[in-house]
Amino acid sequence: GYAASSRDRCRLVAIGAWRPAMAALSDRWSCVADRAFAVRLYYYLAEHVSYYDDFSGCHRDFWDEKVFMSWLTYADIAYKEIPADIDADQWELMCPELELVLKTVGCFMIFWINEKTSLNFSMDVAQVLPLLTGVIDTVARFDSALGREISSKTRGDILEELVRLSGVLTQYVLNKYEEHDSVTTCRRRTQEAKRQSSLLLNFLVRVLMLEIPTCVQKAEAAAPGSGAMPVDERQMDSEWIEGLHEHCQVASDDESVVDAAVITSLFGTLARMPLEEQKYRLECASPLVPPFVATFAEQLRQNVVPPELADLKIVINAVFQDESSVTSDLLEEISFYPCLLDFATKRATIHAVCERQKLQGSSGEPIRLVVPRDNVLDGVCTSLNLQNQSARIEVPLEIEFRSGYADDTGNELVDEGEDQGGLRRQWIDRASRYFISSDLFLSPSEDAAHLEGASNGVPTNRGARGVIYVPSPETVCRCVQDDWEEQFELFGCILGFAILYKETVPVHFGHNFLRSVFGLKTDAQDLLPLLESVDKTLHTKLKYILDGSYRQLGDSLEDALEQCNLPKVFAVNESHCPELVQSIELKTGGEQLAVTEQNKEDFVLLFLDRLLISGISRQVECFRRGLLRVVPDQIVQRIAELMSVKEIELMVCGSEEIDVEDWEKHTQYENGYTPESPPVRWFWEVISSMTVEQRAALLSFATGSSQVPSGGFRFLQPELFTIQRVAVTDRYPEAHTCANTIDLPIYSSREELERRLHFAIREAGDAFGRR
Repeated sequence: GYAASSRDRCRLVAIGAWRPAMAALSDRWSCVADRAFAVRLYYYLAEHVSYYDDFSGCHRDFWDEKVFMSWLTYADIAYKEIPADIDADQWELMCPELELVLKTVGCFMIFWINEKTSLNFSMDVAQVLPLLTGVIDTVARFDSALGREISSKTRGDILEELVRLSGVLTQYVLNKYEEHDSVTTCRRRTQEAKRQSSLLLNFLVRVLMLEIPTCVQKAEAAAPGSGAMPVDERQMDSEWIEGLHEHCQVASDDESVVDAAVITSLFGTLARMPLEEQKYRLECASPLVPPFVATFAEQLRQNVVPPELADLKIVINAVFQDESSVTSDLLEEISFYPCLLDFATKRATIHAVCERQKLQGSSGEPIRLVVPRDNVLDGVCTSLNLQNQSARIEVPLEIEFRSGYADDTGNELVDEGEDQGGLRRQWIDRASRYFISSDLFLSPSEDAAHLEGASNGVPTNRGARGVIYVPSPETVCRCVQDDWEEQFELFGCILGFAILYKETVPVHFGHNFLRSVFGLKTDAQDLLPLLESVDKTLHTKLKYILDGSYRQLGDSLEDALEQCNLPKVFAVNESHCPELVQSIELKTGGEQLAVTEQNKEDFVLLFLDRLLISGISRQVECFRRGLLRVVPDQIVQRIAELMSVKEIELMVCGSEEIDVEDWEKHTQYENGYTPESPPVRWFWEVISSMTVEQRAALLSFATGSSQVPSGGFRFLQPELFTIQRVAVTDRYPEAHTCANTIDLPIYSSREELERRLHFAIREAGDAFGRR
C-alpha cells in the first residue's frame, strides 16, 4: 500500500523488497493467505517491470525461472477465489486482475526469449496451460452472464491480453522447428514441438470460443479527435493455427491434433455469433476443418450431414454465401462434399470462379456486337467467329443496339446508353427468347408429338412463364433450318455469357437437356423419373402403360396405346407432320415389331432414351461446344460437381415468381425519396395490383431481364433495385438497366403514376423509357 506509484513499485523491484514475500511460495508450511498475498504481489509488481516497456533486460532476478515457476504453481488462486455469485460491478473489478496474470506469463516468456544469455532457455507450454485454461474457463463463465453489463473496454482488454500471449507462445513453439542439431536431436525436437503444438492448438481454439466481440471499435476510439481504430489487437493472426497445424502433420500417426468435441463446440459457439465474427474466427480455424470433416467422409458421400457438422454447415454457408468472401482454400476443400453447402454458397462459389476467369480475359479488346432490337442475332455468328471450331471467346462482350431509325444524313442511329452490363443483360434475355420461339425448341406440355389436337404444329403459349423447353428432335431440326447446328452452338455461347456475367436466361430447360449439357450421367432407371420433370402428361401415360391399369377398365394394351396417342410398334414419329419427317425405329426392324405385354418395358425404355437422350444428343453436342467457347471446361465440371440439376436450372434460369414484398424489401431510394414518400407508396401499390406478366415486363424495363435472380431480389446484379427521385411531374419513368434504376417523377396522384408507368412499359419496351 505504501508503493502507490509506478515509480515506487519499480524501486521495490530494484532493491529486491519482494523476495521475502515470495518465500511463502516455496515454503510448504506457508498458509493460504500468505501464498495468495505473494501471488498478487508478484503480478502487481510484474506490471511495472513489464518487458513490453523495458527492453534493456533489467530485473533478471525478478524473472528468475525458479521464482516464476513457484509463482505459477499457486497462480490459480487469482481465479479460484472468485465467488460464484458476484455481480457485474464485481466482475468488472476482477477482470484487470486476470489480465495481470496473463500479462505476467507473457512478460516472462518475452524476457527469456529475447535474453541474449538465455540460449538454453526451454519452456514447456504444458506447464502454463492449466493456468491459462483456468483463466479462459473463468472468463467464459462470467462473461456469458455478465459481459454485456460491463464496459466494452474492460471486457475486450482481457481478450486482447489472451491474444497477445497466444502469439508469444505460438512463435516460441514454431521456433523450435527451426532448431536443428543432429538428426536424432531434430527428430526428438520435432516430436516434442508437435506435442506442444497440439496442446497450444486446443488452447487457441478455446480463445476463439470466447464470445467477446472483436469486430468492433475500441471504446477509446470514440473519443473526440481519436478517429476510428479497428480492434486488431483482439484478433489472432490467421497464420498462427495454420503454422502450428502444419508442423503437427509431420508425425506419421493419424491421431487428431485437436479433439473433435472441441471443434464441434467451437462451431456451436460460432453459429450464435454475428457474421463478421464468424468470418474472422472461421478464417483462423480453417486449417482444422478439412481433417475434421474428412472423418465423416463416408456419410457425406451419401449426402447425409451428421449432427457433429450441423453447426459447421450453418457457419460455412453464412460466411461464404457472399461471393466477395469466397477467397479461401477452405471452401475449395469443403466443396468436395456438396451436401454441406447451401445453394447460395454454391452459386457464390461459381460466381467467384467466373469473376477470376473474367479478370484473366479483361486485358483483351472486347467483342462489340451492334445489333438491331428486332433481330438481336443479326451477324452474331460471324462476330463470335463460330466458323472456327477451335476458337474460344476470352475477351469481354459489349452490346450496342441499333435504334431502327436514321438521322438526316441517312445513317442509322445507335440507341442511347453505354453498355455497363444492362445492354448485355437485355441482349441475353432477347436472344434466349428468340430461340425458344423458333422451331428448334419445343414445349413438351404444349406441342409434343403424343398430344392430341396439336397436329397443327402451332404452339399456343410460347414464351409464357413457367413453361419448360427442350430441343426439338434432330429429325425436326434438320427439316426446319439448314444451319441448326450453328444455331445451337450460338445458344450455348449465350448461356455461357449468362453464367460468366452472373445473369439469367428467361428459359426453363428440361432437366434431361441440362444434365446432358453439363455432363451429368443419366442411368436407365433415372429416365422415367426424369421424364416427370419434363413432360408430366407423357409420364402419366407411360406409367399407365407399365402398371397395366387399363386392364381394370377392360381395355387391351393396343387400346391403351391408341388412347394415349402412343406408337403401337417400336418406331416413333417425332413430328406433327409425318409427311415431312420420317418415323424413327427404336431398334432394328422396329416398324414391324408390335408392342406387347411381354416387351412393353423394353419399348418404354427405348422410347425414353430416344426422347430424352439419343434424340437430342447432336443438339446437346453443339450447344455444349458453344458453352465451352465462353466458359472453360473446368468451370463447367465444377458446376456439375457442386450442383444438382435443379440447382443448375435455378442458377442459370432464375426464379419465375416475382415476390413484390421481397422486391420492396431489397430496394434503395435516392435523391430524396424514402419508403414513405407518396410516389413510392403509390409505385408499390400499382405493382401489387399488376398481373404476373405486367410485373415481368416492368422488371425487364428496369433491369434488362424479366427473371428474378435465384435467391430473390437481394442478389440482383450489379446493384439492388433503386427508385430515384426526379423533380418534375410531366415526364414518363425512365430506366437505367446497368444500375437497375428507375427515375420516378413526383406525380401528383396514384392514378397519374399508374397511367404513365404502364405507358412507359408498353411503349418504351427495352429503350430505357426514352423511345
